[in-house]
Amino acid sequence: MQIIPMSPNIHTIPAVDKAFNSVPAAEAEKNTVPGEFPETGTFLDALTGLWNQAAEAQAQKSEDMMNIMLGDTESLEKVQMNIAKAEVATELLVNVKNAVVDAYNEIMRMSI
Repeated sequence: MQIIPMSPNIHTIPAVDKAFNSVPAAEAEKNTVPGEFPETGTFLDALTGLWNQAAEAQAQKSEDMMNIMLGDTESLEKVQMNIAKAEVATELLVNVKNAVVDAYNEIMRMSI
């Protein structure tokens, strides 16, 4: 059985970094060494990216809803997709926040 030593650094998954735009994909691939995790963004970068993604989706949803009220929309399908995207992004943000709070509470309950 192979034992992998733990590192004091938190490494993110390159696909997550690419999704949250915390590190350019070319930069993440350039730093990849076979058998090691790439040096990429931090957990805070991922959370910030998630927050920004949800905020952008909510802003687009608000803009689309205003356009519907003004009668300036051409594609209701696109509006519906933007509304669904905003709902999913917000739900993901809330679920990640809840998981982080649960992890924090679990760490605080540990005895030293």
